[in-house]
Amino acid sequence: MATKKKYDFFISYRRANNGTVCGSFLVGLLNGYNVFYDVDSITEGKFDEQIRKALENTERFILVVTEGAFDRPEVPGKRDWYYEEIGLAIETVGLDRITPVIFSGTFNEDILPPSLKGRGLRSCQTVKYVAEYAKYFKDEFYNHFGLNNPSSSKNVDSPTREQVEDDDYDNEEYDDEDYYEEYEYDDIEELKQEAAKGNHAAQNTLGDCYFDGEDVRKNYKEAVRWYRASAEQGNSCAQYSLGYCYYMGNGVKVDNDEAFRWFKESAEQEHSTAQCYVGHCYYNGFGVKKSLKEAVKWYRLSAEQDDPEGLNALGNCYYEGDGVEQDYKEAAKLYKKAADQEDAIGQFNLGTCYYYGDGVKENTKKAYELISASAEQEYDEAIKFLEENEF
Repeated sequence: MATKKKYDFFISYRRANNGTVCGSFLVGLLNGYNVFYDVDSITEGKFDEQIRKALENTERFILVVTEGAFDRPEVPGKRDWYYEEIGLAIETVGLDRITPVIFSGTFNEDILPPSLKGRGLRSCQTVKYVAEYAKYFKDEFYNHFGLNNPSSSKNVDSPTREQVEDDDYDNEEYDDEDYYEEYEYDDIEELKQEAAKGNHAAQNTLGDCYFDGEDVRKNYKEAVRWYRASAEQGNSCAQYSLGYCYYMGNGVKVDNDEAFRWFKESAEQEHSTAQCYVGHCYYNGFGVKKSLKEAVKWYRLSAEQDDPEGLNALGNCYYEGDGVEQDYKEAAKLYKKAADQEDAIGQFNLGTCYYYGDGVKENTKKAYELISASAEQEYDEAIKFLEENEF
């Protein structure tokens, strides 16, 4: 006997272009049915695994089509979950159970990305929403799926014409130039609302709030939840933070493979601190085969962006001769760049160079000033050094 599938519907939508408004409208219409509403239905586990599992256990796949939803180009090596979910649905749910619901724009072969062209989507029967005739849409929607109990639907407001056609606000919010900027908010409830709507920047910032205990009670599990939601949309800051949680075991079990995966995705978008942590993974063999040469490569990329962690890490490699020829002068130069940013570790490292005369002329006065500055920032190594050494 075949196993009954768990979900009646899986709804996939593009969070920009007002897809959230339209997707939520459909969720309301399907009240009483078991609906998997994309990332909003995920509470734990790996995002990609949960998405695939849900699709493998779904009867019908609804694709929310809004104006510009297919305008985003596919980028080699970068996952676009809207496109990827459609491809997975073709494989798991089947073309005959995929329904594009067109809220605005068109749906044809020409607008599809290369990975989806020629895969039979043109044969899918669509349902068209027209705001001016919204009162008739419900009947058409239920008739299309052969549903017998429309009375269970919630009394949800139909999207307006402006909501399905005017995507200026969403496009500004998701503009590539400020895609990774921190979301500025005045009220934590406002931030939570924006995060719940799928705003990747708000999700990342809300994750930071839970991680640091700012405006909310500190909760690493909640931080991980919101970092993941943002990271899956390609936000490099959230990808780094999610990797860090796996690296340190904050809110999740330590998982070096997952840490490396997220650090790498962020680093490939030139997030400087993530580049440094990719270097750490290679240096220690965490989640990847140990390679000092690769570690130096990633440390250098981070240092070239003047990231203090990258500068110190690359400086340490030159100081110890790890992956490069030992060079105290080069190490001291790198430490100085970090110290000039008032980085406590950089101050300590450069201070010890002056104390021992490594790469610079010995100068205990400068050493004391730098190490004291580091200690004032409560860097333990600096405090210990001051206690154990004479100046």
